[in-house]
Amino acid sequence: MTEASIAYRWSRDEFLRAWQAGAFDHRVELVEGEVWSVVIGDWHGPAVFRVGLALESDGFEVSGTTLPTEDSLPDPDCWVRRLDSEPIGVVGRKISVWAPDDIPLVVEVSDETVVPDLTIKANLYSRGGYPVYWVVTRELIYEHTEPTPVGYANVRKFRPGELIPLHFADTAVAVDDILFPKNRRPTADGRGDRSADRG
Repeated sequence: MTEASIAYRWSRDEFLRAWQAGAFDHRVELVEGEVWSVVIGDWHGPAVFRVGLALESDGFEVSGTTLPTEDSLPDPDCWVRRLDSEPIGVVGRKISVWAPDDIPLVVEVSDETVVPDLTIKANLYSRGGYPVYWVVTRELIYEHTEPTPVGYANVRKFRPGELIPLHFADTAVAVDDILFPKNRRPTADGRGDRSADRG
């Protein structure tokens, strides 16, 4: 979802002042003192929408807003919070802070940024205490569980044709529903179903 842009280490207050003053001409996030550009491409955008649809569940809301974590201000592609939860604080004038127990899932959709999402972001979200973190790539979904101060203790890979659990909803969703448009689902011969293209 994101890529590192500069080496200067920003404080959260410095970043907020610059953001509120309109200093950035594109969407950015603050990750461990670095300002990262948010990258949205042709595959990434539709994939985020598919993830959001797959995560909809009674009693929960899917968000794409900034999620303050430690001294960082990351912008996950999707995250889920309990509808009955209340913010535990605020950053700046507009950004709510939430308790990790009220955020059952955080998701990054990764195309050009798989490595930082699987390392830097995974460690950040684990230290933040978020119970489940997904990294959605073009080929598979990485599920991280059991957060610790030094990273998630458990990482599983879910591939096309499999179901990935939605622990917060006590159900599961098909990986295919997240990775592929409906008219591009893999068929038994490994090729996408293009029946919709033929009318």
